[in-house]
Amino acid sequence: MEAWLQIVIRQLILYSLPVLISLTCVAMIEARLTGRAMAHPFAAIIGRAVWLPLLASIAFHRGVIITMSGNMTHGVKTAAIRMAAHLILCAAGFLLYLWSLSHMAPVGLPPLHHWWAKVLMFFNLCMVCMHLLPLPGQLLGEWLLQSRYGTIVAPLCWRYAWFLITVLAASPLLDLLPGAALVFPIYELISNTAMH
Repeated sequence: MEAWLQIVIRQLILYSLPVLISLTCVAMIEARLTGRAMAHPFAAIIGRAVWLPLLASIAFHRGVIITMSGNMTHGVKTAAIRMAAHLILCAAGFLLYLWSLSHMAPVGLPPLHHWWAKVLMFFNLCMVCMHLLPLPGQLLGEWLLQSRYGTIVAPLCWRYAWFLITVLAASPLLDLLPGAALVFPIYELISNTAMH
């Protein structure tokens, strides 16, 4: 139990800042490009849809760490904007990781900004791959909800999207499907590219 708690606390320390920055930036980009005003500055990081999937991912020691922005709106266009914003933040994390590799301490563990850069890159890569799943709020899911089938299930999907994503985050399905096929190989490739 103590080992599990230590791992969870360490993961929360590593993930909290990059996730907060990512969700806030994605919501700001979405608000800017869609012309919608955010209700308040913390709209992107409040609500059960934000914290429950993240806590479930970390508590169950999942490889793929996910969450949803609190400023979620319907539609393929806004989902595409969110996916593009996560892609930009993944590239920013990669550049920060490159910079942190050139500013390493001569001995001991790397500084915290090194780990935060890696997490910024990895978390946003996870979220980009999430958009390829048929889930509400994600690009493929929003596209499917525009179909004839989607008009029947859309209200139910949006009402329970936070629950669906939380259960998915706690289960090993994300590690086995998008994780093994996309997230982990791409992350290994860009990490090796940065190292060399």
